[in-house]
Amino acid sequence: MAEEIIVPKGLVNVIVDKTAIATTDGNGNLLYRGYKVVELVEKKSFEDAAYLIVNGRLPDQKEKDEFSYKIRSNFGVDAEARKVIEILKEKDLMRALRNIVSFYHYKHTQVDDLMLEMAAKFPEFISLSYRLSHGLEPLEPIEGTYSERFYHLITGKKDPLKAKYLGMLMTLYMEHEFNASTFALRVTASTLADPISSFTTALATLKGPLHGGANSEILDFFKNFNNTEEAVRYVDQQIAKGEKVMGFGHRIYKRLDPRAQFVKAKLKEIAPDSKILQIAEVVENRMWEKKSVPANLDFYAAIYMDILGISQDFYTPLFAASRVFGWIAHYKEQLADNRLIRPSSSYSGPLGLKL
Repeated sequence: MAEEIIVPKGLVNVIVDKTAIATTDGNGNLLYRGYKVVELVEKKSFEDAAYLIVNGRLPDQKEKDEFSYKIRSNFGVDAEARKVIEILKEKDLMRALRNIVSFYHYKHTQVDDLMLEMAAKFPEFISLSYRLSHGLEPLEPIEGTYSERFYHLITGKKDPLKAKYLGMLMTLYMEHEFNASTFALRVTASTLADPISSFTTALATLKGPLHGGANSEILDFFKNFNNTEEAVRYVDQQIAKGEKVMGFGHRIYKRLDPRAQFVKAKLKEIAPDSKILQIAEVVENRMWEKKSVPANLDFYAAIYMDILGISQDFYTPLFAASRVFGWIAHYKEQLADNRLIRPSSSYSGPLGLKL
């Protein structure tokens, strides 16, 4: 019998496998395939980053054009699926997205093509679910980049500049090593389950408030305050009670989340006089002063999406539509060197009970 290894609860600091997709370096920078993500966001498009994550290298122009064409060619949701979405009228968009991804009849059967088709349809699945559940007419995809199309589908507006800013945020959300939803996907993939089952697992995991499901609540947190004094008072009260403040803390980033700082810098470009941004900075500084805990990406992303005119209903689904490209890469990587993920457990229940 193999020797048992006892690890910390939650697998904290436990390396369970290797990956070539993403990591954080010694300075806390998130790297995609070796490139700093904040540099990718500044210099490359969403499509460039998605190609890099999925294929392991940055594309040349021809490869980028072909990749973008493949995504565009997979837009469109068939009439039967639209009817089901309309009948369900599911207003919880993460539940709706999970259900649609699971039941949809995709045209591709080859794994790589199937996964790209699924990713391409996420924005339209999200838009259709929202609009049909609210009695609104569906919006058809427009010509343009991935972020331009997505921005139009969730806002009903054509705004290339705001869409560009959206694409930046989506690139930051695209990948983050063995996070909860990605690890859940890899567990499912390790059973040799198909991509549809694996992506459904990831979506179910992403819904939880300790992973992706809290970002839509952070904006409400900011809007509770009329001024910075109220915000500081609230932080002090939460700390005194030993309770958490939303948008702070991360398993990886202990001193600084570079993604959050990048988004904050962009917010100062877009809306330098924003009252909520001023409150956020005061809260961030107070938390660091009192607890030495940095703001995470969701903290500033909530304000960022609000300023871009994106409804809170879309915050977590938008996360999913970004992270799906990371899930593609992890599904492929898991199967390339697969072993069933099946940990042991330490039993803590009763023994020897008699009937």
